[in-house]
Amino acid sequence: MASSSSSSIGHRRPRLADGQEQPPPAQVLRREGKAEEEEETRDWAALPVDTLLAVFGRLDDGVDILMGAGHVCRPWRRATREEPELWRRVHMRRRAGLAYDVNIEAAARAAVRRSAGRCEAFLAEDYDGAPMGYDDDFFLFLADAAPMLKSLRLISCNKVFPLMINQTIRKFPLLEELELSLYHRGSIDDCLIGISEACPHLTRLRLNHDRFYYLRMPFMGGWCKCKSTEVARMGRLRSLQLFGNSIRNEELSAILDGCRQLESLDIRHCLKVRMNDELLARFARVKTVRLPEASMEDYELPYGSPINDFIYYSGVMYPD
Repeated sequence: MASSSSSSIGHRRPRLADGQEQPPPAQVLRREGKAEEEEETRDWAALPVDTLLAVFGRLDDGVDILMGAGHVCRPWRRATREEPELWRRVHMRRRAGLAYDVNIEAAARAAVRRSAGRCEAFLAEDYDGAPMGYDDDFFLFLADAAPMLKSLRLISCNKVFPLMINQTIRKFPLLEELELSLYHRGSIDDCLIGISEACPHLTRLRLNHDRFYYLRMPFMGGWCKCKSTEVARMGRLRSLQLFGNSIRNEELSAILDGCRQLESLDIRHCLKVRMNDELLARFARVKTVRLPEASMEDYELPYGSPINDFIYYSGVMYPD
């Protein structure tokens, strides 16, 4: 026991007169300094591919990869070009700070091509007035290049006609999530024709306007009964968001009757909905309901205040 104790004491660092431990010897300091120097001069280009993919995967936007990480060095560029796994989820946003003349449509084509047909989620977000954006030709390309698509989110894609959007969506029978938001090139009704049959696995649907208009012209996406009929046929829907739509109680009731598996319903700023006991009773089986006057705190898209005035076009008032 004495031997063990003395051995243990022998390894302790000597103490100075004031009781503090004596500093480590010079060779220890040199080793620690060398380790810090090696940390500073680490060759980031030599990172394993799996590590690179994990890092790139944390970037929320494909533009950041294509225009940033993909230009750092050859190994990083090779990883962005030769690893289809990286492009299973493609998000292409024309966000604030991105140069006005960046051809985001060309960048999106490059990203989808690199997925080698494995892309499962595609988000396109543009804004009005951009010189180069998503057009009909791009959606023809997407329909052929991403046959495994399960999520399609289109935000402010107003260079594309409704017929092309409809034909594109029909090419994705595995689709589980669909979003058509801030779209005013034409009627969303035309975009949705036949989608319930062509995409039987849809569980999440977003149809959001920029704001509520009391009287919305048909070509601006005014709610028609054919839209509610089409949505009501999507029997597997679990989540439905209809911000700023001019839907009424009758159409909403038809949707609730047809979508019996609905768990989340968001009708914020749908100011033509009149709350009554019958509607509240229908809402009881839906886990999460955001009513027309609910808070906008967690809403992700830009929006304007409701407009309750009449909307005129060429001097003619179009009723909803």
